Amino acid sequence: MESSLSSLDWVALIGTLGFITFYGIWKTKNKKTGKEFLVGSKESHWATIGLGIIATQASAITFISTPGQGFADGLRFVQFYFGMPIALLLIGIYVVPRYMSSGVSTAYSFLQKVYGNKVRWLAASLFLLSRSLSAGITLYAPGIVLSAVFGWSLNATILITGAIVILYTVFGGYKAVSLTQSFQMLVVFIGLFAAGFVLIQELPDTMSFSKSWDLMAVYDRTKILDWSFNPSNRYTVWSGLAGGFFLAMAYFGTDQSQVGRYLGGKSKREIRIGMSFTALIKIPMQLFILGLGLMLFTTMHFSDEPIWHNPSVQSKWQSISFSEVNSINQSWESMISDRRENAIEFSESNSGFNQELKNELVLLDQKRDSLKNKAEMILVNNYPGIETKDTDYVFLGWALKSLPMGLLGLLLAVIFSGAMSSCSAELNALSATSIVDFKETFGKKKETSVFISRALTAFWGFLALIIAMSASLSENLIQLVNIIGSLFYGPMLGLFACAWIFPRFKPSAVFTAGMISQMMVLVLHLLNNLDIIQLGYLWYNLIGCICVVIISSILSLSVSNK
Repeated sequence: MESSLSSLDWVALIGTLGFITFYGIWKTKNKKTGKEFLVGSKESHWATIGLGIIATQASAITFISTPGQGFADGLRFVQFYFGMPIALLLIGIYVVPRYMSSGVSTAYSFLQKVYGNKVRWLAASLFLLSRSLSAGITLYAPGIVLSAVFGWSLNATILITGAIVILYTVFGGYKAVSLTQSFQMLVVFIGLFAAGFVLIQELPDTMSFSKSWDLMAVYDRTKILDWSFNPSNRYTVWSGLAGGFFLAMAYFGTDQSQVGRYLGGKSKREIRIGMSFTALIKIPMQLFILGLGLMLFTTMHFSDEPIWHNPSVQSKWQSISFSEVNSINQSWESMISDRRENAIEFSESNSGFNQELKNELVLLDQKRDSLKNKAEMILVNNYPGIETKDTDYVFLGWALKSLPMGLLGLLLAVIFSGAMSSCSAELNALSATSIVDFKETFGKKKETSVFISRALTAFWGFLALIIAMSASLSENLIQLVNIIGSLFYGPMLGLFACAWIFPRFKPSAVFTAGMISQMMVLVLHLLNNLDIIQLGYLWYNLIGCICVVIISSILSLSVSNK
């Protein structure tokens, strides 16, 4: 997959990122205080807020991993977002007024006003742990891009990418993050639509969009809604509405990387409009990105598909001298050829699919999966510990081979814009929480200098680098970052739910309930990994939140009755 960029690609990449970065730093060069560096000066309009919320969530992982998710599994993943619009509207109506009237700089400052510092520190600690892990994964994703493009080692590319993001965030601060996110999202939308246009152009003239949809329906990849009540299924309507709602409530209502985006708004009205904008655009945006992966799977019916999309895995596969490897390669080429013939026959047909053609394509897809499984076993036997999950390389592999000069550079700018917007917001939030919720609550009320704020931002950046260099593709990246969030967001949301709805609960009861519930969620995840139970990770959010509320109420009553 190694590729060298053309001069036009370099102009598109460096020009886009250079303009965004230096514009943000130049516009914020006159920051006077540490507080302004960390949390801004409350002057953001609704468009800046809405795009900032989307940009913070839509990291490079979104643009690398989500098309791979669509390629491998179709559109089902979009159910993950079903609870988000409801959560955003509820936060805008109910939570934002409470934050604004209390005059807090971080979400966790609000908990201190209700329950005191112990509960505040617990929630802030859970945020620091979960967000630093996620920031590491956010840096890991663009590392994949550079290693694929230039053939560098993954760790070296992570170091380079991390250094750029850290410098950008350290010198820019909150205001630079907010100002540049609008430009970054503009680049993102242009790049994604351009990629979609190129994908459509690659289809044969006889293959209309409706026929492409029918072709993907053969494999159930166009299925969006899963109404089953099976809790072991990761993505169903119910897990999206229930678990996804609680995850979105926690992420947008308690995670400082998001709360900071809208607490910088000019007014309650601007914040609510910005949130409504996000609620309207998020699901269509994710469907479009998943659809890119789905369209890519369609185009591969008319061209070649490699056994391995990860170039390093493909290289190791080719190095194995084993007769069964040659046999699998020949069977794979035969399967690809047969699939192409069937796809062409369908595209040229005026009557659509007949059942025989459908059955043939399904059998070929099953053969494809079987060959992949056999190849994986051979690889693992020859290279113990090798990671064979490579869906995160699918979209990149196509882009490097198919995008015309200039557009490849623009797509890379999209990915780096995603990394910069998301990671810079995360590092800024980690620094703000460290200072406002810890340093300035231990008897040191003097305002923190810009120098210390920048130093803490750099510290969290270097920690994210260490985490990134320890990461691996144990999961599809977009799923991995959501699993990490789900491990902590349920108990975090429970603490805030108590403060929002039951402010008279005893602080000691809420603190104890938060600790117990967090341990319960971690134990559930361990049992899940050991296959002792089967539970989709989205349910962790609901379980963790409800456990905090129930245990808090029981402990508060028991204390009151003594």
